[in-house]
Amino acid sequence: MQEEQRIRIFIGEFGSGKTELALNYSAWLREQGLKTAVVDLDVVKPYFRTRESQQWLMQKEIELVAPETRFTHSDLPILPPQFQRVAADSSYQVVVDVGGGDAAIALGQYQKMLEQQGYEAWMIINTRRPFTQSVAEICQRSQEITNVAKLQLSGLVCNTNLGAETTWAEVEEGISLVEQAAQELSLPLRMVVVPQWLAEKAAALPHRVFVLEPQTRYPWMEI
Repeated sequence: MQEEQRIRIFIGEFGSGKTELALNYSAWLREQGLKTAVVDLDVVKPYFRTRESQQWLMQKEIELVAPETRFTHSDLPILPPQFQRVAADSSYQVVVDVGGGDAAIALGQYQKMLEQQGYEAWMIINTRRPFTQSVAEICQRSQEITNVAKLQLSGLVCNTNLGAETTWAEVEEGISLVEQAAQELSLPLRMVVVPQWLAEKAAALPHRVFVLEPQTRYPWMEI
């Protein structure tokens, strides 16, 4: 699972699961013995950001690059000042968590730096969430994000799920839609993400498979 670029940008709409994937992927990189930083650029949505998992990241020895603690729950476009440092340091593997829509505007400020350093930009798609439930919607959203973020997408990631209720039929349906969208956009389907209980079934897929272990604790899980 080696990528050409050490900077990987995860972009996705609210509910796509990109933050959970960013956490898991950064942990996977660290398990390979790689020095890893995860950058929280989700500057619009105030919930379920990578910065909420700071303690877990510290335990994994993953550096978190995020706005200062006093701005943790701010809904302001405050950019983390250390992003350029880790992006320019070739010893780091960098995972960047970016929201969709207007949140992707933040990336435009780093366009020149990212072009100089090189990057992979993956759009995380959950076909069970609004705005990405059809091939047309996926294509439209990907083009909108590309324009707003001023970057080129490197591929799509299928992360179709309904949390703990996810079935294999739903995953297969999501893969079919994302495959069609990838063909329309002339982009590769870079990865299919599945929960642990579907890992065995996913092993036969012709795509790269990433098995997700949920790390985020949501308020409704405490009830």
